Amino acid sequence: MDDTYISKQNGGHSNRSRLLLLLLLAGLQPVLSSDGETPELDDDDDVEGQKINCTIIGPDYVTVGVPSSIGCDSNCPECTYSMSLDGQTAQGQANVLAFTVNSWVEALTVACTATDDQTQQTATTTKKIQVLAGPANVSVTGPNLMNPTVSHTYSCHANCRPSCTYAWRIDKGPWISGHGNVISITPREMDDSKVLICKATNSLSGLFAAATRDIAVACKLRVSLDLMGGGGTGEEKEH
Repeated sequence: MDDTYISKQNGGHSNRSRLLLLLLLAGLQPVLSSDGETPELDDDDDVEGQKINCTIIGPDYVTVGVPSSIGCDSNCPECTYSMSLDGQTAQGQANVLAFTVNSWVEALTVACTATDDQTQQTATTTKKIQVLAGPANVSVTGPNLMNPTVSHTYSCHANCRPSCTYAWRIDKGPWISGHGNVISITPREMDDSKVLICKATNSLSGLFAAATRDIAVACKLRVSLDLMGGGGTGEEKEH
C-alpha cells in the first residue's frame, strides 16, 4: 500500500456566482433590478471560492482476508482526491479505494483529502473502521467414543473477533441455538454413531464456518450362554 493514489472528478462552474462573490468581497453590494432581484448574469459566473467539504462513504467494519472498498465524495466541481489507510497512501481508482486487510488489528483509520483544482482549497476527513476476524479454525472437542444412555459434553471453538455465536446440529436434525459453544448429547442404545456439526457465526459480519465430528457409539450385546444342564449366565460384551 505504498503507491500514491490521486484522482480527479470533473464538474462545471457558474460565472454569475463568482461575480457576485467578488462584489461582496470588495465591500460592494450587487445592483438590484426594479423587481428587487439581482439582474441575470451569465450561467458561467458561479462562486469559485466556496467552502468545500468531503465525506467518506463505506462500511463501518471490514473482515480480515475479505476484499473491501471505501469511497470519498466532495462538493467541489473539479477535485483531486488523495486517500490513505493508517497513514499510508493507498492505491485506488478514481475516488474509490480497494484494499484487503491481511492481519487483524483493532481498527483502521481512513483519511481522504479533496483539493479544489481551481481554488486549491482543501478539505480533509477521517473515518475509523473496525476490523473483524473469522470465524476461522473452527473445531469441536470432546470424547472420541460415546456410551449409550450416558451424557457426553462437547465444545466448539473458533478464532473470531469481536465474537461468535454458535449453533449445533446432531445427525440430520434441526439447528439448535441457545447452548453457546457447549452441548451435551446422550446417544441411544441403537445408535452406531452420531454426527455433530458446530456452526460459528461472526456476531457483526454474519460470516460463518462449520466443523463436523463423526463420533462412534459403543454398543453392548447381552449374550446368553447355555451351560450344561440348561443353566446359563449372562455376559455383557462391549464392542
